[in-house]
Amino acid sequence: MPYSFASDNAVAVHPKIMAAIAAVNEGAAPPYGADDVSLRLNSAYTEVFEREAFVFPVSSGTAANGLALGSVTPSYGTIFCHRLAHIVVSEAGAAEFYTGGGRLVLLDGEHSKLSPATLQSALAGYGPKFMHQMQASTLSLTQATDRGTVYSCAELKALSEVAHAAGMKVHLDGARFANALVHLGATPAEMTWKSGVDIISFGATKNGAMMSEAVIGFDKAVAEVLRFKHKRAGFLHSKMRYFSAQLLGYIENGLWLDNARAANATARRIAAALQATPGVSLTHAVEANQVFAHMPPHIHAGLKDAGIEIRSWPCETGDLYRLVTSYCDPEDLVVCLEAALAASGASAKRNSA
Repeated sequence: MPYSFASDNAVAVHPKIMAAIAAVNEGAAPPYGADDVSLRLNSAYTEVFEREAFVFPVSSGTAANGLALGSVTPSYGTIFCHRLAHIVVSEAGAAEFYTGGGRLVLLDGEHSKLSPATLQSALAGYGPKFMHQMQASTLSLTQATDRGTVYSCAELKALSEVAHAAGMKVHLDGARFANALVHLGATPAEMTWKSGVDIISFGATKNGAMMSEAVIGFDKAVAEVLRFKHKRAGFLHSKMRYFSAQLLGYIENGLWLDNARAANATARRIAAALQATPGVSLTHAVEANQVFAHMPPHIHAGLKDAGIEIRSWPCETGDLYRLVTSYCDPEDLVVCLEAALAASGASAKRNSA
């Protein structure tokens, strides 16, 4: 089967996560999150985030985003986000569904990032008490973004200050949370609540887990709302210990950070090989584990001949491709990609001579 850098969702579960699941697969345990493993989640993540954390496991990123946004956005509220955010283009209206009718307000920004000025301008049309329009309720930021770029902590703080001044909550879609974190060299606290983030969709599946994500909040009142929404949405799983074991195994001994560093390093390596190939250009800075590149047909054909299938990405010119790396990309396949790019580049030079 041809190898593909199509998605970090496609790779195998990390052996340590699988071992964590197997370790709880003994005998009976109280259901619906009352087991000993699930009861450790809040304290374990409180230690990670350096502040009391309330953790609600779910089985998908879409569920995490929907539940997080639904807990802080009323049915008459608006969610400000980038027009290319995952909640806009890839979640089939889940945010609107979980909020019971909330509306997404789509904003522009280079490299899939918002600026405080853009947000401030958008908020100018929303009066805090004007009952004839929907109310500005939530700012949703994606970290790392859907184009592989990363907000600095200073950028997060500046955006959060604008949102909070308008009476809004700040949500962080952290499907690739760990990849962004290791790129910044920040602590989880610095990249979240110390930067003004109120609630997080915390991703693990893309970085080694089997099927476990979490909504993490820092506010007891919001956690009480989440407690009921979590159950009503069908994510208070009867055998919650298997989901919780993944989330605990994920952060144990820094596994999540090691996995993210490996994926990011491979992305940088692939980006360097692409940049060295004539005719190829990167569209965004490679700051996490996604690489977007324009490449001519002969380069793409060379990769395909080498058994490497990459995913085309929508664009007007039709020559954009996305490559996503993971914690376990085999060395020989990365070398194969580098060799195929080098050979295609050399062939192009000969033909143009």
